[in-house]
Amino acid sequence: MKKILAVLVFVLLAACLIAPKFIAPKYQEQLSQLVTNLNSAPGYGARLDTLEEGWFISKSVLHLSYDLSMIDPNLYGQKLEADLVLDAHFGPLLLSDTGVVGLFDVHAYYAGDSLRDRLNWPEGQAFFDASVIMDLMGNIESVDQIPAFDINEGEFTFSGYKGEGTFTSNSIAYQGQIEQLNLDKYDDKMQLANTQLALNIQNGADVLASGGFYNGDISIGFDQFSLGSQNTPTELEVNGASLLVTSLLDTDSQLGEIVSRYAVDNVRSDEFSADELALVVEMTNLSNQFFLDYKTFSDAVLADGNVSPDELTIALFTFITDNIDELLSHQPELNMTEFSGRLAEGSFHATLNSRLKDINGSVSLDQLLDQNFWLWNLIVNSNIQADDALVTHLGERYLAQQMRTTVDSPQVKQQVQMLLNNFVQQGFIKRENDQLMTEIKIANGQGKIYDFPFPLAR
Repeated sequence: MKKILAVLVFVLLAACLIAPKFIAPKYQEQLSQLVTNLNSAPGYGARLDTLEEGWFISKSVLHLSYDLSMIDPNLYGQKLEADLVLDAHFGPLLLSDTGVVGLFDVHAYYAGDSLRDRLNWPEGQAFFDASVIMDLMGNIESVDQIPAFDINEGEFTFSGYKGEGTFTSNSIAYQGQIEQLNLDKYDDKMQLANTQLALNIQNGADVLASGGFYNGDISIGFDQFSLGSQNTPTELEVNGASLLVTSLLDTDSQLGEIVSRYAVDNVRSDEFSADELALVVEMTNLSNQFFLDYKTFSDAVLADGNVSPDELTIALFTFITDNIDELLSHQPELNMTEFSGRLAEGSFHATLNSRLKDINGSVSLDQLLDQNFWLWNLIVNSNIQADDALVTHLGERYLAQQMRTTVDSPQVKQQVQMLLNNFVQQGFIKRENDQLMTEIKIANGQGKIYDFPFPLAR
């Protein structure tokens, strides 16, 4: 028995000593792929320099850059650059805070010394710090952070950022948080509390990098935002704001869908107050192949390395016009399934469904730029409902501005009531239990409010 245990211990020890030699090439392969992916992304550049290689460790520097002209063409030739240091330890035995067994553990950090003339954070801390570990199955876990810092002795304060994620061959999960942002400069005050970012994707990084649709969602939101001054600290306050973007792909039809959900618990200002604001927008029947081809084409154009922003715009526009038939042939839809909220004067709710008719033949650029093409080929259905008091209030505010008088003017109130009554009598608006509602349809170049048609296309 002792001999068997001795053999097992010897085998395990040998594995721990020999395995790093085979793990190191896999790690280098991952780094090379990362550099390739970054260089193929619009505006990004990457280069890897190896500083040290050993049996159990590797140290290298990843030079990163971003072309600012991707944000503003006037910044052509200007770049943001940073050097990310990568300290790696090879397994299978790891002495890491994130695990003791795995293929490799990487400590990545950006010292950020060049930023210290503007930003203040504790000495001895890197501006960006991350720990990444790959387990024996190839799954990755990461933890990253940016320290708390301030600018101009507290004029602007940042509480720090913390994030963590898990990445597998067929899923991505990541959460990040910023507790507080504060601006206190002269007469300007701004506060942003508890900003959160979350990704929950049921596909791997290769699907995301392809440019096509994936299955999953990305969300971002904050608990509170306020803007004001010394005398009025909260001229504007927004609570409970969030955006959730969901991507879906039907693998059989290869058609994708994007759903964007905006929500705000409440908004407060001196002139405006609203609660439970919601907007949900859907884009459906979108060709996955179109977006895959678009990504492939844009990568090929950018691979030239000498393409100006104007040339890139022209090339991508040409691609879109040459391939628009693939996008339009599946009758894409743009739907607003919910637009609602509650103001002090009342509530409102609206929906809109729009889709393209089945278009036969190719579509030219001239047709795309002709509004009549869309009026003849779009089918739209819209329903709007709101409290009578809210519509009356909004009508009075608009008319008062046009007449350059006050909202409480008897003339303004009389005119608004006359207009609303006329619309009700003519059948453009229906009034039921203090609710006003209307229905608008567009088809074959003609609009219709309930049963009353009116021409749109020439």
